[in-house]
Amino acid sequence: MTFREIIDLLQALIGKAKGTSKGVMALQKTLSLLLLSLLTLLGLGLAQPSHQHFKYERFKEQHVDSIGPGGTNLYCNTEMQRRGMTLSGCKQLNTFIHAGISTINNICNAPNIQCKNGMMNCHAGSVSVTDCTYTGGSAPYNCRYQATPSTRPVVIACQVMPMPVHFDR
Repeated sequence: MTFREIIDLLQALIGKAKGTSKGVMALQKTLSLLLLSLLTLLGLGLAQPSHQHFKYERFKEQHVDSIGPGGTNLYCNTEMQRRGMTLSGCKQLNTFIHAGISTINNICNAPNIQCKNGMMNCHAGSVSVTDCTYTGGSAPYNCRYQATPSTRPVVIACQVMPMPVHFDR
């Protein structure tokens, strides 16, 4: 059932309930059950995939570049600004992975290893990257970066399905 269908249903119930005490009581019961169902779903964690999906999208925005070869200072300066990583300050270090998202998702199928934070949801794989290291300038439009292109092992944290959600190292 979509959000719009729920709203339409509630409006229909309210329209039928007007003027009758039994209708108001029925509406209160319906709304109470609806609220209880929603809280139960949230408690079971069924609403969590949207949070995980947000982290996945954020990971892609900050680290995935399947098109460009990268490797230059101009690339780092442009991409860091374009992707919003210089808005609240110049991010000190960022790594762009030059591979398709399916290749990166496959890293999540590698054996689990320990992340820097101690969790065991990290996985390692070797990919082409550009490390962008802050060298000076001011946010938001004048941050300057040194590019270091390489093919090297990376470690990413993954969640269910598999989804990369954090660049660990």
